[in-house]
Amino acid sequence: MDSSSLAELADQHPNWMIFRSDAGRFWASLRRGLTRYEMAECCDRTVDADDLTTLAERLREQERRQALAARDRRTKPRVRNAS
Repeated sequence: MDSSSLAELADQHPNWMIFRSDAGRFWASLRRGLTRYEMAECCDRTVDADDLTTLAERLREQERRQALAARDRRTKPRVRNAS
């Protein structure tokens, strides 16, 4: 695994900080906090994998879940307290 592959994956997922640990595992950490909709959709802020291919799959899954959460956010009306 070379650093150019790691850089390519980072370019494909700019909202994630992607790195390799000293132990050799690959990690990605979302550069922002999760919204309540993303938490309800079981999104993760950090994912890891033994190889870049698996990490890329996990990132795509997280981004799919984030898109579902964003859709839920747009379609569910906000409830306001009557005051």
